[in-house]
Amino acid sequence: MQMNLLLGMIKGRRSKRRRSPVANLTDDLVVEILSRLPARSVCRFKCVSTTWRDLFSHPVNRMKLPQTLAGFFTKHDSETVPWSVPRFTNVSGTGLPLVSPSLDFLPVHQRIFLLDSCNGLLLCSCCATGELDMIDYRQFVCNPATKEWVALPDGADGWRGSRLGFNSTVSPHFYVFEFFRHYGLLPPLFTGVEVYSSETGGRVRMEYELDNDFTPFDSRFPTVLFNGCLHYLTNKAFVAVVDTEGKAYRNIPVPIPGEQEFGFIQLSQGRLHYANFEVDGEDEVVRLVVYILEDYDRQRWTLKHAAEASYVVGPRGSYEPGWLSYINLGEKFEWVAIHPHCNMIFYTVEWDKTLMSYDMDRRQVQEICNLGEDTRETYLPYVPLFSELQALHI
Repeated sequence: MQMNLLLGMIKGRRSKRRRSPVANLTDDLVVEILSRLPARSVCRFKCVSTTWRDLFSHPVNRMKLPQTLAGFFTKHDSETVPWSVPRFTNVSGTGLPLVSPSLDFLPVHQRIFLLDSCNGLLLCSCCATGELDMIDYRQFVCNPATKEWVALPDGADGWRGSRLGFNSTVSPHFYVFEFFRHYGLLPPLFTGVEVYSSETGGRVRMEYELDNDFTPFDSRFPTVLFNGCLHYLTNKAFVAVVDTEGKAYRNIPVPIPGEQEFGFIQLSQGRLHYANFEVDGEDEVVRLVVYILEDYDRQRWTLKHAAEASYVVGPRGSYEPGWLSYINLGEKFEWVAIHPHCNMIFYTVEWDKTLMSYDMDRRQVQEICNLGEDTRETYLPYVPLFSELQALHI
């Protein structure tokens, strides 16, 4: 209903001979209608005219309208300092967003390590002492769009894998999951978790028994906040689920058993997605496959898309047939993200980390930009959040 009303308004404003009644809607009413639409639909109207573009970019309206993917925060090696430097790559096509990749609004912003992002917020660690020992680092959660931030109290000792959980449509509060390592094992494994809540200002700690039912968190794999729980991919062919109290909630088998070196999970359009590469046993063709978790309770996956890897990687990739091309993927390919609001995959190829996109609906590959060979593996999707949060004013 709202979509038809807006489309009628557009036609009415473009027509000089016959003016549609909906063309008389005020800007406030237009924004009210747009605020009820999903982000993907809202993006379609940004290119209607310069008037509409200004309407979308107005600071007051941005707080009301749903936002979509603006770009990615990345980490890059520096030739002048012995730590990585954050950068931002814009993929929105609407010019540079109002974010500072250096996060210079933080009280300490000279040595920043980007850890995670979630629905407009960033989790990072900063060093204020001049030492490069991670134990001396302080963690911050911040909003680059509003430049709000809050310092977190000290958490688990030693090296840890930290992840951020936040969904403004459910709660104005965030969670930080810190998986800590057991150094009595070789190699050291993450065997417990502390969860910080911005609502309570406290932490809960859980330590797991190392048995066949528990798979430690591996910081190399991505995580997803879904249904109020943190989901992380494991090397045992399932997605592990931990709730906000640190309890191991469930294990969801992935649709492709076996090797999970190239497995990837993301949340897109309200569904948990799983992507990987598989080799056809008959013709030895490597294929990209994307599944969605159709039934969460019954743990039932449905194949959403499949395409030959040689096509998806495009002209930048040189692959030989069969298993050799599967092995080469580890050197030439890195997942970046699945678009949160449409059927598009982002990834990098080759040594210079060329950022690519693949439109699953149109089966189109596009080269976006060259990120540079100094790019680290961390790619943090960023969807702007223009609303202020009390949780960042503790």
